[in-house]
Amino acid sequence: MDNNRLNFIYKLNHIVNENEVGTVEFELAKFFLDNFKSVARWNIYQIAEEKHVSRASIRRFAKQLGYENFLEMKRNAETFDDGISEFQKFYGYEDFLSKLQSNIVSLMEELSLRFNTQEVDRLVRLINSNQEVMILCSSNIAGSVKTFQQRMVIFGKRITLLTSKDDLTVALTAYKKPLIIVFSLSGLFVSSMLDVFKEIPATAILFTNNRNPIYNRYFDKLYHLSSQTHEKEINELLYYTYGIDFVLDLLFNGYLLKYKREG
Repeated sequence: MDNNRLNFIYKLNHIVNENEVGTVEFELAKFFLDNFKSVARWNIYQIAEEKHVSRASIRRFAKQLGYENFLEMKRNAETFDDGISEFQKFYGYEDFLSKLQSNIVSLMEELSLRFNTQEVDRLVRLINSNQEVMILCSSNIAGSVKTFQQRMVIFGKRITLLTSKDDLTVALTAYKKPLIIVFSLSGLFVSSMLDVFKEIPATAILFTNNRNPIYNRYFDKLYHLSSQTHEKEINELLYYTYGIDFVLDLLFNGYLLKYKREG
């Protein structure tokens, strides 16, 4: 799966959040978000006229998002799999509160067994002992990682967040022998960049629910957040929210207790 595709909506939202209302970047990002479901009808001439910008500005905007041109960006959006059916199946449940509660309890019980104190201590030691620590994840997990990143720097540990193959490639040229922690629960995100991991001079750790044995060739340690057979009902979507936060909270707690550096 194309990393640009995974990050497309994230990048548009980021531009809206970070730019002033009325700027070309803000207005174009807002337009594409508002009209995301009608992507097949996107037309560079009509967009330029409606938003009072030049076609060159739209092309530059597409390049800013990582595409060669507007047409490539449009094609990418047309093939975007936004998981509507999965969201409707779980979040459209009538008695959602009780369903959510039972799923969360089961998830916490499972993660508590799979991610014990010994494993937390091992990871915390690695985070502390490596000068350069990077967390690589797709955009739908980046929000949780940003919160962890902010907390860690308060107590003296800088974490670099990477969200694409390009980010990883650039980082590996800038830093020697970093610790790279990858979150790719479905495996799609990390599978798109295994060639980069083939010979990297780094300690690489992968958190995933995908049990493809090929990952053992590229990573020093694998952590599977889910068991192979769920004894209790746990919706896979919850691993991307509560599951990731659970792991990051444990790592922050472990670091805070052992290695915090204030001031």
